[in-house]
Amino acid sequence: MSTLTEMGVSLSLIVESRPGLSEEGEEGERPPEWLELAGDLAWTATFSSVTSNTCVTEPSGVWNYAVLFCLTWHLWATQTTYDIRYYTNDWWHHLLFACQLSVYSILAALSGSFNVSWQVNPDATEVFKGNVTELTGNTMDANQEYLIKKSFRGINFMLFISRMLLLAQYIRVLWYRKRSKQFWSWQFLLTPLAILFAGGIFLGCYIMMKEDPNSKTVAITQLILWGVAVLSQAIAGAFTPEDGHRVLKNEGAMAPRLSSLTVIILGEGLNAICGTLSNSMNALGLHKTMVGQSLTMLIILYFIWLLYFDGFKIHYAPSKILEELWLCLHFPLHLSLILLLEGIKNVFIYVNVVESFSRLAQEFDKVMGKYSPSTGFPEHPTLEKLLQVLNISWKQETIKLQDAITADLADPTGGSVNVNGQIWRWWGTVIHSVILLYNDQQTDPEAEHNFEEFQLSSDAALANDFKDPDSPILARFYDIYFDKMAYTGHWIIPVSGTLILCMAIINTVQRWPRNRFAWGYSLSRFIIGATLILIGGITMSLPTIAIGYGVGVIVDRSILFLSVRSIRNTESLSRANFAYSSVEKGDYDPATGVDLAQLSHLPYGQERPHRSDSASAGKYAQEPMGSSASLYIAGGEEEKLHQESSDHLPYKP
Repeated sequence: MSTLTEMGVSLSLIVESRPGLSEEGEEGERPPEWLELAGDLAWTATFSSVTSNTCVTEPSGVWNYAVLFCLTWHLWATQTTYDIRYYTNDWWHHLLFACQLSVYSILAALSGSFNVSWQVNPDATEVFKGNVTELTGNTMDANQEYLIKKSFRGINFMLFISRMLLLAQYIRVLWYRKRSKQFWSWQFLLTPLAILFAGGIFLGCYIMMKEDPNSKTVAITQLILWGVAVLSQAIAGAFTPEDGHRVLKNEGAMAPRLSSLTVIILGEGLNAICGTLSNSMNALGLHKTMVGQSLTMLIILYFIWLLYFDGFKIHYAPSKILEELWLCLHFPLHLSLILLLEGIKNVFIYVNVVESFSRLAQEFDKVMGKYSPSTGFPEHPTLEKLLQVLNISWKQETIKLQDAITADLADPTGGSVNVNGQIWRWWGTVIHSVILLYNDQQTDPEAEHNFEEFQLSSDAALANDFKDPDSPILARFYDIYFDKMAYTGHWIIPVSGTLILCMAIINTVQRWPRNRFAWGYSLSRFIIGATLILIGGITMSLPTIAIGYGVGVIVDRSILFLSVRSIRNTESLSRANFAYSSVEKGDYDPATGVDLAQLSHLPYGQERPHRSDSASAGKYAQEPMGSSASLYIAGGEEEKLHQESSDHLPYKP
């Protein structure tokens, strides 16, 4: 039963009964909590490994992540669907649960070399070779090919094993169903047959990748078949009927499991952001930009939590098809949530790296402005402190710069080749160190190769690069890192809009809005999501997301306030109507203090209200009715009115 809470607390509009609940509303035995926690954490380990092994800093990385996340998410969804209905705490399920944990672990280990661009887009799988010999380059290509093929074959085989384990569990359920005479529809066969079909597809993909792994047709066919396998299981689940009343021993719900999974994903994102924040604080220290960005990230996470978990809640969809659609829609929601959190982290790194460069350049310009041939470079405690975390001593650098200046003075041409080259080499080293410090020492092979070439360049080449506004030698390595850090900024705001749009669609699928408050709740999220998607190409600012989500939270709270006030007004009106009808019947109690003159606003016109003798008006008049409900019930319509009015009640009547 949902409750009408005080202002500022979330309101659950509808809690419907579903098959499996007793007349008193008590649930049957739920699957053990340790199972739910262990299963979610096992999947989280796979999800975390996929996240760490797949960098969403380029288009191919995003596609890799989306496909692999879809495959692993559908394993969790199908297994959880089984667990909440049929799991029993016996040796059979314990054994198969251990096997499923093994599947998750192996999938996590195989995710490192997963690349859906294999043979589809060769440029995305090309290995950077640098200046290696031809034989070494061929060896690198062969190793890349071996790892990708092994990843595909291993993932297909483990997906096949996972489907067979789940099929074995459903076959046991069918046997029990037949023995207990609960096999009353052939549609109970849909889910097992779909699982068998999906397992056959994964096994077929394994065979294809083993027989002809270098074919573009095979690579594309594999992607299509994966989609067919996942979709077929979702469709079968939508048309599988529910069990009868009080048939199942275990009765759980998918909503709490999805909520737990969403919390876990938020926690993983927060953990990654905290790690980035720790690296940033250990880099060049706190500054205004970092503090502002950190607060913005925390505000965004808090608003996501409010938007998903707070507000109007509808626990169950009105049909099995919509319930399955509601479950499947959580996949784009979870995917967009993960991409948003990864994007926030990368934008945070990018903004702080740029800010750090600005601070270093500003302090270095001050030092160069105070240089004197007689006194040399002055001491600068601020610059010394900033460089300390990079393991660079400014005092040592001044010695090198002074030696370079001395060499230039001895040059008969009178140029400044040595000092300019030395300054530029030192500045390139600082840029490289700052980037790696903020990126937790994660490197790119091509960028590192270009940095080595930059370091080995002659003073003359670096001096020319110093004077060139485009600085091509320096830009060859830092442009790669900057492009990777800034890539997610191009789609982070559209992804944030997609996230809140998914929330709106999920809420609408659960139950079609039946009053103005429910419509306002859903439409506000549609509008905010569409707006964020439309302005996504204009800016990559994190405050834009915070503002958009903040507006959504304010609108939600406003609608909640108005709905609570409307319900209270309806309750007051119902009590007044009850008192009025009591007076008409001669049951007026002077202690109530009802003034009939104040009841002239009631919707009866000038006629005297008629009270039906077939139903008790008081039974329903004291409940908060919706606007479409009638106060008095004609004979035979009690159940209908009771059902219609429950659509507007804040709690189960």
